[in-house]
Amino acid sequence: MPRMRLIKDAFEQLKKEDPETDITIYALRTIVKSGVVPTVRLGRKLLINYDSLLDYLSFGDKR
Repeated sequence: MPRMRLIKDAFEQLKKEDPETDITIYALRTIVKSGVVPTVRLGRKLLINYDSLLDYLSFGDKR
């Protein structure tokens, strides 16, 4: 089961796992808007696949 998160929750979890990360909430929103990370819209909320986000941050577009 994929771990789906709101953008702000994904950012907070990323900062918790890696406090030294240089990723900002703005950069995360830009990644989501570019469409490289799967998203699901539930009403007004936009959920992102956290595992796909980590995969993208680890490998970029090489996969």
